[in-house]
Amino acid sequence: MSFKDVLKMPGIPAVLFTQFMVAFGFGIILPILPFYTLSLGAQPFELGLLTSTFALMSLVFSPMFGKLSDRIGRKKVMLMGIGGFFLAYLVFAVSDSLWMAFLARGIEGVAAGAIFPACISLLSDLTTPKQRGPAMGLFAMMFSLGFILGPAVGGIASAVSVQTAFLLAAGLTVLNLISVHLQLTEPKTTVRSTHLAEKEMTLLQHLTSPFLFLFLSAFMITFMIGGIDAVLALYTSARLGFQTHEVGLVFAFIGAMILVMQFVTGGLVNRFGEIKLVTAGLFLSGVGFFFLQFAHDWPTLLLPLAIFVSGNALVFPSVTSMLSKLASVNRGAVMGLAGSFNSLGMVVGPLFAGFLYGLMPTSAFWGMAAVIVAYAVFFALIAVPRLSNPAKAT
Repeated sequence: MSFKDVLKMPGIPAVLFTQFMVAFGFGIILPILPFYTLSLGAQPFELGLLTSTFALMSLVFSPMFGKLSDRIGRKKVMLMGIGGFFLAYLVFAVSDSLWMAFLARGIEGVAAGAIFPACISLLSDLTTPKQRGPAMGLFAMMFSLGFILGPAVGGIASAVSVQTAFLLAAGLTVLNLISVHLQLTEPKTTVRSTHLAEKEMTLLQHLTSPFLFLFLSAFMITFMIGGIDAVLALYTSARLGFQTHEVGLVFAFIGAMILVMQFVTGGLVNRFGEIKLVTAGLFLSGVGFFFLQFAHDWPTLLLPLAIFVSGNALVFPSVTSMLSKLASVNRGAVMGLAGSFNSLGMVVGPLFAGFLYGLMPTSAFWGMAAVIVAYAVFFALIAVPRLSNPAKAT
């Protein structure tokens, strides 16, 4: 099934537009946030803590919203999340102290905890297993497009004022609310098996469950992204003299690379399978992160970034695809738990990278790379044999 056929399916465009708008709004403030919070008196570690606040709130609320979406419907939970982003951007716009910035990031994290499991579950509900691969590919592409345009627009808007960028993001969430309200119809609920769901969710009692390895991989995806978000703007500003608009261009490049990789990943999945792509992607990400410490101009910055992003772009859709295939029932709860691991990575990654950056800027890059490569080895040796035969492992 082609992307064009998927886009014709009722409800799918509204879900994809929501993903685009979340990424776009998030991208608008991404190049601004480090400089903005530093102007409010934040230190590098506090900047990492600010990033982690977003993830921590998402970690706490993602499984709650996932289960809630199973009970009251995906659309209602999605509308709650979009409304939360609107409120967060308004608080950012009027912030004049560091605690208000933390408040806005916290609200944003709660909103993300609602939107992610609802969107993924909706895609699973509205598609068949055959349609799900292209749908997940489009979902990732929408994130990429938002991530390309958001930072670029944010950098330009901040030239007028920081408040302008935040208010622009708030205005776009209103369009998103209208789109979901008018275009999305709640899908029929699926029959759920409490026994099977319990078996899937009690991971601490089933440490060899395939879900555990996929959740850990979901953690690593955002651990890497969180680390980049926490230190890249600071490092390029100190090492290369970049200003807000140049940092925006760097993040736009990252989004463009993710978009390109979505076209490549689909064919690679069919040829090699998700498990091999996750393994290769983890190693590539570690290598790219390591060489970022040697950046001294645009080429030496963009090349390792391309390697890092290519690796990360292989891991994300592969993990999501495997989760959607294994989660035969109660997808909202399963995706909510996956969102919790995503959020945990966004908590730990920025704190770890920010702490290392405070000790010595370059140590953030080789320290993060060491963790990524270590997990890649663990995944190849421990997880791959079990994921290759999920029925036996479970």
